[in-house]
Amino acid sequence: MRKSLVLLMSLFIVLFFLPGCSAKPSLALVEADVDIVKDKSLVGAIGITEGERKGDELVPTALYYRFTIENKGKEPVGSIEEADKGIKLKIEPKDQLKRVSEDVIGFNIYNPDDYNGSGVGFGQSLSSSMDADQKGKYTCTYDLGVSEETSQVGLLVPSKEKLAELKEHAWDAFLVVTIENQEIARFDLNEFKN
Repeated sequence: MRKSLVLLMSLFIVLFFLPGCSAKPSLALVEADVDIVKDKSLVGAIGITEGERKGDELVPTALYYRFTIENKGKEPVGSIEEADKGIKLKIEPKDQLKRVSEDVIGFNIYNPDDYNGSGVGFGQSLSSSMDADQKGKYTCTYDLGVSEETSQVGLLVPSKEKLAELKEHAWDAFLVVTIENQEIARFDLNEFKN
């Protein structure tokens, strides 16, 4: 009898604390789109700081991802006050996309360190937190070059054919959502390809 009572109490404790320990945010990717754009309002511009064209701007061509993510849970996700506890996104390319990126651009655009010395970059816009039942809009941009070479930017935009090849394979990746460097959601973008 005493053994049964101890077993019952142990089971109760495990069942009581288990949901709190394993509760992961309930995020859903509800919309995804990818395009190649050259639009200052979307990707910004690179200011020329030297030479005859000092003060002019170059608008890069970029691979531009747009996402809508919904928090289907009952608790808020992320933090506005503490940046390191906020929602962060990362696109993790599968092998084929990584190879196409290296072929088209000359390096893996999904690896931030590979941009060093290129004169262009990458970025994202996002909300660092989401309330329960809220949708958030997010973007990730990867510069692919500019239309004219300068001393600041040596990466020229690839041909239309190469850009089309990159766009075709741009879905061959995972969207990874993290908080405090912990993965909380992963979505296969191939499922959203039109």
